[in-house]
Amino acid sequence: ADGSELGLQPTQELAFAGAHLYAYSYIYNKKRAVTSKDVKAGFTIQMPDKDDITMNLWMKGEEGREIFSALSPMTEGLSRIKDMPYSIKDQPTLTFVARQKGEAWNRPFVAVYEPSTLKEPSCIASVDYPQVKSEQQGSHVGIRVALTNGNVDWILSSDENAHHCKLEKLQVRASYAMCRQSEKGETLQAFLGNGTQLEADGVSIRTDAPADVLLLKQDGKWMYTATAPCRVVVGKKKYTLSVSKELRLLK
Repeated sequence: ADGSELGLQPTQELAFAGAHLYAYSYIYNKKRAVTSKDVKAGFTIQMPDKDDITMNLWMKGEEGREIFSALSPMTEGLSRIKDMPYSIKDQPTLTFVARQKGEAWNRPFVAVYEPSTLKEPSCIASVDYPQVKSEQQGSHVGIRVALTNGNVDWILSSDENAHHCKLEKLQVRASYAMCRQSEKGETLQAFLGNGTQLEADGVSIRTDAPADVLLLKQDGKWMYTATAPCRVVVGKKKYTLSVSKELRLLK
């Protein structure tokens, strides 16, 4: 992710290793690197109209991690989907494999994916992984995604939705949470996933039981969806909101 090459080298290490790993036998053109650095990768499909499609990947680095690039047979299931942008059957499947020695709950695999084309380039400027602060032990992971328009997304994942976790400008009790702020520091969006509490600059969400709640500023007005009744504070205004599957105006 710092722009340096990984130094991938041809390998046969990713191979058939038992009755439960037959799929490895079908992978070819395998290359390997051992690294603890954050990884950025791109999977590009060349299009007839020259508007090549790329799937961009950012992955958090960890000690003892191995990275593989390879090719796999074409994906038969996807070939049955109508109106795909390219011929699935005519191309192998671009393959990325990451594995590590030891447990994954304290060193989880964390990645951000974003598709782009030449005409619609990537909207992500950088991806970082700030430390999540929590008094309780658990598999807590944080991501900061800086966008090219100046907005910043904070994303937090936890294996215990009752644990209080802090990620820079985001505090939550949830399995998953997200907050988007503008370049000027204004909160534009907040999402509470399977949680009971979210606190960000100018925004607060509380529920009595774990729920999913979305707050979205749209055309200068705040909208929401919620899977359970919730209490929301935006600025100095307090709202008691009912369940809503559709985007609804805060009032």
